[in-house]
Amino acid sequence: MEQLGLMSVVQFEVIKAILFVVLSGVLIYFLVDRSIRQDRMVWSKYSVVYDHIPICMWIIEKGSGQFVSSNLATKRIFGGDSLFDDPTKFLQKMGISDEESQRIFSGHLVSLKEHQIIDQNGQTRLMDIYTVPFEMEEQQRVMVTAVDNTGLRLSLLEKEKLNKSLKWQNERLKKYSFMNSHNLRRPLSNILGIVTLLKENGIDTEYVDLLQRSSEELDEEVKNMNEILAEEMVKNENTSQDSKSESKTILIVDDDKVQHLINRRLLLGTDPSLNLVFFSNPIDAWEWLMDNGIDLLLLDINMPEMKGWDFLDKMIEKGLEVEVKMLSSSIDPRDEERSKEYEMVTGFLVKPLKKDSLAGIL
Repeated sequence: MEQLGLMSVVQFEVIKAILFVVLSGVLIYFLVDRSIRQDRMVWSKYSVVYDHIPICMWIIEKGSGQFVSSNLATKRIFGGDSLFDDPTKFLQKMGISDEESQRIFSGHLVSLKEHQIIDQNGQTRLMDIYTVPFEMEEQQRVMVTAVDNTGLRLSLLEKEKLNKSLKWQNERLKKYSFMNSHNLRRPLSNILGIVTLLKENGIDTEYVDLLQRSSEELDEEVKNMNEILAEEMVKNENTSQDSKSESKTILIVDDDKVQHLINRRLLLGTDPSLNLVFFSNPIDAWEWLMDNGIDLLLLDINMPEMKGWDFLDKMIEKGLEVEVKMLSSSIDPRDEERSKEYEMVTGFLVKPLKKDSLAGIL
């Protein structure tokens, strides 16, 4: 081989092969490393969206249903991750049957509409629940999404109620129109005709009888119209009473949880039908207020996360028109003077609340 001069050629080819293998290995390493880093970057971006999207979302292990994580909206509405320690019980709390739970755990696509769920503040929410299986970090998992349709549903119910009321009023108008054009005009025309005959021919018994009969018919139709009008007045009165009997929603924002216990007992003792919502964190209260309507706001002035005045400023920015009573341990004349800048503030309540101070607001 040396005589033929092949030794150097073979060595050169071996070195080339070794270099090719080494370079290929390095290239593969960098490509794989880059792919892994890109995957991590993509997942990190997904995580930001997942955490801050204003829809309840949480991830469970496929099969076992073991809790993996939840986003901020879920924690805000349902509380901390400890609620998910037993996924079966949590799904039961959400009104999901054992059969549907098994379908969710097994990774099926599940769609559940308008489930009534109690949040951590004791409020009933209407939620649509969807599940999607996916793979993350080589693990089979299931994404559970709960879309809160409470505000939308209430809006639809109000529109349906208004639509029924308009239909009912339209039917009454049709009845009035028919009675006016057919039932009332006929006896009235008869009476006018008889009066004309009386003027021309003098009084006749037959004419008097016809006049009396037409008058009675006209009187009967007037009674019928009065009955319909009376029915409408009764219905409107009942509707008004029903609206008054609807539970009044009061939002109480105070960083002192002891005051929550005192105020809950006092308010419900005064009116058990009240719908009370308590928040110790004004930021959480603000996010809840964006999706829910209230009749009265009891707002503490001094809170660490957000002052009561700042809360009022945000309400003005959003155009929220709600009656507000300011809560304070003692009424500072400066606070009382400042409250005049806000039209929605109708007074102050000194903590702790007392029964006689509630007479004017309940």
